[in-house]
Amino acid sequence: MTDSEKQPGRKSVRLKVTPRVAHIVSGRGGRDEQWKAVRGELDLSDLERFTLLVYFSQSKDTELIKAARQILDGFPAEGLRSLASDASLHPALLVFLARRYARRHGLHDLLVTNPSLPESLRRSLESAAQKSGSELSDDEASSSSEDKPDDRTGRGEAAHEEQQSGEESESDEPEAPENLSKFQMTMHMGVAEKIKAAMTGDKEWRGLLIGDTNKLVSSAVLKNPRITEKEVQTIARNKATNEELIRIIMLNREWMKSYSIKLALVMHPRTPLGNALRFMGGLTEKDLKNLGKSREVSPVISNNARRLLMAKAKNR
Repeated sequence: MTDSEKQPGRKSVRLKVTPRVAHIVSGRGGRDEQWKAVRGELDLSDLERFTLLVYFSQSKDTELIKAARQILDGFPAEGLRSLASDASLHPALLVFLARRYARRHGLHDLLVTNPSLPESLRRSLESAAQKSGSELSDDEASSSSEDKPDDRTGRGEAAHEEQQSGEESESDEPEAPENLSKFQMTMHMGVAEKIKAAMTGDKEWRGLLIGDTNKLVSSAVLKNPRITEKEVQTIARNKATNEELIRIIMLNREWMKSYSIKLALVMHPRTPLGNALRFMGGLTEKDLKNLGKSREVSPVISNNARRLLMAKAKNR
């Protein structure tokens, strides 16, 4: 966001990031690198990837926004707990954690005991916990929110903005995500209700529930008769996709006719090695060359890619 695009009454708050994150956000590595970062295909720490996902979930790129928000919903619980307990984490990221995950993964206690959490949000969390069993209500937390990353990160900084009204507030009211109402609904839904929504809901429901920590819920998304091949391809490319979803995809003959899905499965760390090696037989030389050089797949996959290339060369 340039100075001319700033809204009146807002000021920049810079968030220190690693040089790698700054490079990706700046776009110097191209949009392809940004997509790889979102899909988890780059060697990044949990903090680096989480920071990038938060940034891209508020970007101007509609496709990146949707992908980042979907992956944030399924971000590994252990990684979230580690971030929530990190006293050095920027308050803006702690606020984002509290707003999105306080009711999940046991993050509530970690957040309220983190000294870097803004005091106003700490009070809201504690008050909500006393009233409703450690659940954060939107009304009680309305005074605090996630800060929105900016794109001025050329020197290892990511910018955030916060609202000012006379005095500086500790945090902003959040921008409502496109799926906020449905996301809120999931907080009050039981497993059976989520499964029904996953199996019958629209694309928005599918994108939200595919990242549910309960495998019965996420698996139900793949049983939805309206799910598209493109959605399945996105799920197969997501490195956070669990092994049960990978298994279900491999069992579907129609999906396995897709070259893109097979390639995504070959590259996925949770695809059984035997299956991945079998799928490699139908890959193009171009993709085999890329796999042979890739450090993002197991050595067995890269070695097999080179072997297949040699065999193709001999048969010419």
